[in-house]
Amino acid sequence: MTTYADLLGGAAEQIRIGAGQLRTDTFWSADDALDVIGDFHAVLDAVASHTRRLLWPAQIHRIGFTSHRDGLPPNERAAIALAACIEALVGQARPHPSQLTPATTPWLRAALQLRAASDLVATHFHPDGRPRTPDAAATNTRAFDAGLVDLGHLAATILSAEEPLALRALQADVSKTVVIRHLPGLGYLADLARDLSTTDDGLDPSARTRLEALPQTWTPIRTDDPATELGDRMHRLRQATFDMAAEAGDTLATLRDVTTIGIAVHAHAAAFHGAQPTTALDPSPGARGAGALILRGRAWQWLHRELSHFVTLAPPHETVRDDLVALSRLLPALAPLTARASSATLADPASRRIGASLNGAVATMTDIGEHSAAAFADLARSGALRLNARDLPRGLVSDDAELVQDRLRGALVRAPDAVVEAIHAEFDIVHRHPAQAPPASPPPVALPGRPGLVFEPISQVSARR
Repeated sequence: MTTYADLLGGAAEQIRIGAGQLRTDTFWSADDALDVIGDFHAVLDAVASHTRRLLWPAQIHRIGFTSHRDGLPPNERAAIALAACIEALVGQARPHPSQLTPATTPWLRAALQLRAASDLVATHFHPDGRPRTPDAAATNTRAFDAGLVDLGHLAATILSAEEPLALRALQADVSKTVVIRHLPGLGYLADLARDLSTTDDGLDPSARTRLEALPQTWTPIRTDDPATELGDRMHRLRQATFDMAAEAGDTLATLRDVTTIGIAVHAHAAAFHGAQPTTALDPSPGARGAGALILRGRAWQWLHRELSHFVTLAPPHETVRDDLVALSRLLPALAPLTARASSATLADPASRRIGASLNGAVATMTDIGEHSAAAFADLARSGALRLNARDLPRGLVSDDAELVQDRLRGALVRAPDAVVEAIHAEFDIVHRHPAQAPPASPPPVALPGRPGLVFEPISQVSARR
């Protein structure tokens, strides 16, 4: 899956190739030289466009876009000045003429990669700056500041090619007047790029990592390899639950499918690490490793059972159900529950790759748990949670005469606060990573049917729909 780091790395590689050619090759004619100068302007224009894209989330609530506003941070002033000066050099025509021709040279391919990176960032945000994806929600202003620093380094590298390009153009009999018009001495731009690249004081590495890891918003499901397919489906599920939490609607059926996936992911990951999740006793609350996976999986199982008591009015999300069905095929193939030994200690690349994929799925379930908790909280606030009074704990019913009558009649009632709080408490457990979770206290209320929980194969759970 293409990430922001992939696109910036591709642009840097093409810039390296283009600059290397200027130092080793001559132009065949003046026309060839002028074409490369045009391509050089194209990549500068892409730098300006990408600079504005990285500034956009931070400046979306500001009025105007000018370097003369008081109080702008130094990095933003340098970035705005760099973008404005580049546009004054190459022109502000949109689309830039280079975008209307195939990317057949290193400079044009670098420009294409930079523009693709700009589009990638844009797809993660609404026009008003609100995040559209969980990755965007985790990408703060400091991450974009780190991106501007990296872009400053890239711009400085590009601008260092101006002098070799001008010399090669003169050697190809391009007139000095034409060379000066298009390459007038860009030292002032190089100074701005250096100013931008040195404004990284206090930027922690995690800020840069958050931007570099920004992936495509649309997840193509690659089915040619089980480990790859697992990662793609978990990424798509993470996006689906983020959208679910951001939009109003009856999401109970989808939440139940999500809890089924949570059960399966943790069960098969525990089996890969040598545990017996279908028969193991409950580990201690502070368990680590496979024991922590079993505890987290049983928390997902408890949520599945409790959410099954509520009345649903809408079917589950289509892609979530598709992913549930696909995972019932993938997970047993990657890590059978019947395995008798740990595969995590094997040194062969295939086992290590499967382990990394399963561990990644477990980590993704923490984000999914957080989004699912937010969606459930919205349902609780809206008063949309209804269940049969006969499914309520006897302790709750016996203290309320009205609930006693509802229980006798089998009436649908609004979920009591104690039941909702118990589910909230269990969601608090599942959205922490097993390897980092502190010992968790049990939920304050448990509905009937929670004996010592054991895992079931995912196909058995989904078959009961």
